[in-house]
Amino acid sequence: MTLPPIGRGSFIESRVLLQYRLPMEEFIQIKNKKFVLTSLRAQHPDHDTYICTWSGRTYCLRTYREGFEKAMADYKQLKHAGINMAKICFHDDVNHVIVFDYFPEDDCLTVLSRGPFEDRYFEALFALYRFARFSKVALDWHPQNFMLRGSQMFYLPTKWEPLNDDNHLEKEGLRHWFLGKEALTELKRKGFDVSGLTQLSDPEVNKAMALVAIRYW
Repeated sequence: MTLPPIGRGSFIESRVLLQYRLPMEEFIQIKNKKFVLTSLRAQHPDHDTYICTWSGRTYCLRTYREGFEKAMADYKQLKHAGINMAKICFHDDVNHVIVFDYFPEDDCLTVLSRGPFEDRYFEALFALYRFARFSKVALDWHPQNFMLRGSQMFYLPTKWEPLNDDNHLEKEGLRHWFLGKEALTELKRKGFDVSGLTQLSDPEVNKAMALVAIRYW
């Protein structure tokens, strides 16, 4: 497993104390709970995301270099707005760690790498979008930020901004939910094999977007 650089002592860049019991076991302790890190899921400029376990359960753990307070505040705002999100189970305000429920389902970009979305994905996306529009919040609408659980769409990050004419779903991110040039570019950037996917032309994406918006909005 590749971890962020470890400096002197046992502090990683996010200022969380990383402890070692066995050569291949690394964990972060929050009070009396020892979260064993099993994999590094993603690295971002402001935080890193790990999959971990504690007491027989799997969790998603984020260590923040910056933006911890904003992430906590944004989470509360989005939950108040009715946005489906993974529940915060534990957090460490001193060392800037948040532990979320773990979702085993693939994010929507991974699903798109296997072919076009089924209708149920758009139905769930627009159901979530109604809550966002009502509460006047704009999410990061790109498919890698969402996950379908059953019939409900969940938002994976905590970031949001006030809704305006330029950042609603139809303008900001819906194009990326179809296999046009934008989605294929993002899939390639993320390392997916797109050789078996058929690219839609711009007019085909425009038509598909219009039909989905009419049907589900």
